[in-house]
Amino acid sequence: MINIKIPKIIKLNNHQLINAASHLPSNGKLAVSDNNLVYLDIDDAYIHQLFPLLQNLQIKKPNYFGKKSAGAHITVIYPEENKKINEDDLNQEHHFIVKEMVTAEIGLKTYYVILVDCPSLLKLRRRYGLSDKLCFKGYSIGFHITIGVS
Repeated sequence: MINIKIPKIIKLNNHQLINAASHLPSNGKLAVSDNNLVYLDIDDAYIHQLFPLLQNLQIKKPNYFGKKSAGAHITVIYPEENKKINEDDLNQEHHFIVKEMVTAEIGLKTYYVILVDCPSLLKLRRRYGLSDKLCFKGYSIGFHITIGVS
Protein backbone atom coordinates (compact mmCIF):
# COMPACT_ATOMS: atom_id res chain seq x y z
CA MET A 1 0.00 0.00 0.00
CA ILE A 2 1.27 3.47 -0.94
CA ASN A 3 1.62 5.94 1.90
CA ILE A 4 0.26 9.30 0.67
CA LYS A 5 1.11 12.27 2.88
CA ILE A 6 -0.88 15.48 3.27
CA PRO A 7 1.22 18.67 3.28
CA LYS A 8 0.82 21.22 6.06
CA ILE A 9 -1.36 23.94 4.46
CA ILE A 10 -1.70 27.45 5.89
CA LYS A 11 -4.11 29.97 4.37
CA LEU A 12 -2.59 33.39 3.69
CA ASN A 13 -4.77 36.49 3.74
CA ASN A 14 -3.13 38.34 0.85
CA HIS A 15 -6.18 40.08 -0.62
CA GLN A 16 -4.04 42.26 -2.87
CA LEU A 17 -2.46 39.21 -4.52
CA ILE A 18 -5.78 37.35 -4.96
CA ASN A 19 -7.40 40.50 -6.37
CA ALA A 20 -4.51 40.93 -8.85
CA ALA A 21 -4.76 37.23 -9.81
CA SER A 22 -8.49 37.58 -10.47
CA HIS A 23 -7.68 40.15 -13.18
CA LEU A 24 -5.32 37.83 -15.08
CA PRO A 25 -6.47 35.42 -17.82
CA SER A 26 -8.08 32.33 -16.27
CA ASN A 27 -7.38 29.89 -19.06
CA GLY A 28 -4.54 27.96 -20.58
CA LYS A 29 -3.68 25.17 -23.00
CA LEU A 30 -2.68 21.65 -22.08
CA ALA A 31 0.96 20.80 -22.78
CA VAL A 32 3.53 18.14 -21.92
CA SER A 33 7.22 18.65 -21.12
CA ASP A 34 10.17 16.53 -22.24
CA ASN A 35 10.15 14.77 -18.85
CA ASN A 36 6.42 13.91 -19.19
CA LEU A 37 4.99 16.63 -16.91
CA VAL A 38 1.44 17.33 -18.13
CA TYR A 39 0.47 20.91 -17.36
CA LEU A 40 -1.84 23.77 -18.23
CA ASP A 41 0.31 26.49 -19.77
CA ILE A 42 -0.92 29.80 -18.33
CA ASP A 43 0.07 33.46 -18.55
CA ASP A 44 3.56 34.04 -17.05
CA ALA A 45 2.11 37.16 -15.38
CA TYR A 46 0.87 34.80 -12.65
CA ILE A 47 4.46 34.67 -11.44
CA HIS A 48 6.02 37.90 -12.76
CA GLN A 49 3.19 40.19 -11.54
CA LEU A 50 2.16 38.31 -8.40
CA PHE A 51 5.55 37.31 -6.96
CA PRO A 52 6.43 40.91 -5.87
CA LEU A 53 3.17 41.00 -3.87
CA LEU A 54 4.54 38.28 -1.54
CA GLN A 55 6.86 40.99 -0.09
CA ASN A 56 9.29 38.59 1.56
CA LEU A 57 13.01 38.53 0.73
CA GLN A 58 13.33 34.89 1.87
CA ILE A 59 10.99 33.70 -0.89
CA LYS A 60 12.40 32.99 -4.37
CA LYS A 61 10.63 32.87 -7.72
CA PRO A 62 10.09 29.30 -8.91
CA ASN A 63 12.71 28.19 -11.42
CA TYR A 64 10.23 27.78 -14.30
CA PHE A 65 11.77 30.05 -16.90
CA GLY A 66 14.41 29.48 -19.53
CA LYS A 67 14.96 26.91 -22.25
CA LYS A 68 12.75 23.83 -22.00
CA SER A 69 10.97 25.23 -18.92
CA ALA A 70 7.20 25.34 -18.51
CA GLY A 71 6.88 28.94 -17.30
CA ALA A 72 3.79 29.68 -15.21
CA HIS A 73 1.59 26.58 -15.15
CA ILE A 74 -0.90 24.40 -13.35
CA THR A 75 0.35 20.83 -13.06
CA VAL A 76 -2.19 18.25 -14.22
CA ILE A 77 -0.15 15.02 -14.09
CA TYR A 78 3.30 14.69 -12.50
CA PRO A 79 5.88 12.46 -14.25
CA GLU A 80 5.95 10.13 -11.21
CA GLU A 81 2.23 9.42 -11.74
CA ASN A 82 3.37 7.45 -14.81
CA LYS A 83 0.64 8.37 -17.30
CA LYS A 84 1.12 9.15 -20.97
CA ILE A 85 -1.44 11.57 -22.36
CA ASN A 86 -3.16 11.20 -25.73
CA GLU A 87 -2.09 13.66 -28.42
CA ASP A 88 -5.78 14.60 -28.86
CA ASP A 89 -5.82 16.10 -25.36
CA LEU A 90 -2.82 18.39 -25.96
CA ASN A 91 -3.43 22.05 -26.86
CA GLN A 92 -6.99 21.83 -25.54
CA GLU A 93 -8.04 24.99 -23.69
CA HIS A 94 -9.18 24.76 -20.06
CA HIS A 95 -10.59 27.47 -17.78
CA PHE A 96 -9.92 27.69 -14.05
CA ILE A 97 -11.10 29.70 -11.04
CA VAL A 98 -8.69 31.33 -8.57
CA LYS A 99 -9.65 30.34 -5.02
CA GLU A 100 -7.14 31.34 -2.33
CA MET A 101 -3.49 31.80 -1.43
CA VAL A 102 -1.83 29.22 0.83
CA THR A 103 1.55 27.88 1.84
CA ALA A 104 2.27 24.17 1.61
CA GLU A 105 5.20 22.54 3.41
CA ILE A 106 6.64 19.67 1.41
CA GLY A 107 9.94 18.24 2.57
CA LEU A 108 12.28 21.09 3.51
CA LYS A 109 10.56 23.62 1.23
CA THR A 110 7.58 25.91 1.67
CA TYR A 111 5.60 26.59 -1.50
CA TYR A 112 3.53 29.77 -1.86
CA VAL A 113 0.65 28.80 -4.11
CA ILE A 114 -2.71 29.92 -5.40
CA LEU A 115 -5.24 27.11 -5.19
CA VAL A 116 -7.48 26.85 -8.25
CA ASP A 117 -10.58 24.95 -9.28
CA CYS A 118 -10.66 23.44 -12.75
CA PRO A 119 -13.47 20.90 -13.28
CA SER A 120 -12.32 20.04 -16.83
CA LEU A 121 -8.81 19.09 -15.59
CA LEU A 122 -10.35 17.04 -12.79
CA LYS A 123 -12.43 15.21 -15.41
CA LEU A 124 -9.26 14.62 -17.47
CA ARG A 125 -7.40 13.10 -14.48
CA ARG A 126 -10.35 10.81 -13.78
CA ARG A 127 -10.47 9.70 -17.44
CA TYR A 128 -6.83 8.58 -17.09
CA GLY A 129 -7.67 6.63 -13.92
CA LEU A 130 -5.93 9.08 -11.58
CA SER A 131 -7.09 10.35 -8.20
CA ASP A 132 -8.63 13.80 -7.86
CA LYS A 133 -5.49 15.06 -6.10
CA LEU A 134 -2.05 15.12 -7.69
CA CYS A 135 0.77 13.05 -6.19
CA PHE A 136 3.93 15.14 -5.74
CA LYS A 137 6.89 13.51 -3.94
CA GLY A 138 4.44 11.31 -2.04
CA TYR A 139 2.18 14.23 -1.08
CA SER A 140 -1.45 14.61 -2.11
CA ILE A 141 -2.10 18.13 -3.46
CA GLY A 142 -4.79 19.97 -5.38
CA PHE A 143 -4.52 22.08 -8.54
CA HIS A 144 -2.38 25.15 -7.90
CA ILE A 145 -0.12 27.85 -9.32
CA THR A 146 3.23 28.16 -7.53
CA ILE A 147 4.20 31.81 -7.05
CA GLY A 148 7.24 31.39 -4.79
CA VAL A 149 9.38 28.91 -2.84
CA SER A 150 11.43 29.19 0.36
